[in-house]
Amino acid sequence: MSLASPTSIIPADQNRNLLGELRRRHPSWYYWTIAYTVLTVICLAAGLIDERNFQGVSVWDKPFKFALSIAVYFATLGWFANLMQPNYFNTLRGKLLTGVPVVCALLEMLYILVQGARGEPSHFNVSSPFYSVMYGLMGAGAALMVATCLWMGCSILRNRGANDIWVLSVGIGLIGTFVLGGGFGFYLGGAEAHWISGETTDAGGLPLVNWSRSGGDLRVAHFFGIHAMQVIPCVGALLVWLRQRNRIGHLSAQVCLTSVSLGFAAFCIGTFIQALRGVPFI
Repeated sequence: MSLASPTSIIPADQNRNLLGELRRRHPSWYYWTIAYTVLTVICLAAGLIDERNFQGVSVWDKPFKFALSIAVYFATLGWFANLMQPNYFNTLRGKLLTGVPVVCALLEMLYILVQGARGEPSHFNVSSPFYSVMYGLMGAGAALMVATCLWMGCSILRNRGANDIWVLSVGIGLIGTFVLGGGFGFYLGGAEAHWISGETTDAGGLPLVNWSRSGGDLRVAHFFGIHAMQVIPCVGALLVWLRQRNRIGHLSAQVCLTSVSLGFAAFCIGTFIQALRGVPFI
């Protein structure tokens, strides 16, 4: 059975839990996943204790969301690590692939934490030369984090080929995060704010994400694009499950995966156009 078979999705040893499997696949990214998960809980607790608000929501809202997002990011990369070439992460290139997103995420998270604790904006803050430099560095770090997805996605497809549904879904998902999440993020970083033709506040926005209900919000397309690395592989895992039970043929599974991937990209682009028109997502 190939490494890209369902045993790459679900651990063969049923006594080994998911966290243990993640640790086996990539120890470094596993520990950072745990660290950011703990930080997520800390930020959530801080928001419940600290009554200060910024732009209509808790000053700890942004640190909470970014800590959670980064935890999911490293957990996802770590889960796909076993599709890379054997011992790849022991090489110089592998160590670079491991370390670059870790450093970028850490520096970005520290800045967001400090600014959140001070009740000051981290994003779109160019009110001084220092803040302008920091905002630029955050953008560069985010670009390197999605570039990591491109690097890993291309390496997996080159190493494993594109015939296996699971491998193909992982490759498309990772590359999709770079193209969609990175592309929308680049536009978002160059804008003056994420709101378009609506109230310039997050108060009253959609639960958890705080997307505007009064106008367009550029964060919507960026959010969905960034999570292509989870959405498309989930579709791939479902298709593998159906293939195991002879519910769908291999060619049909490939066509289905390609169609869903294109449909997801079209959906992301649609939410981007919707935001540019000043129309709220919901």
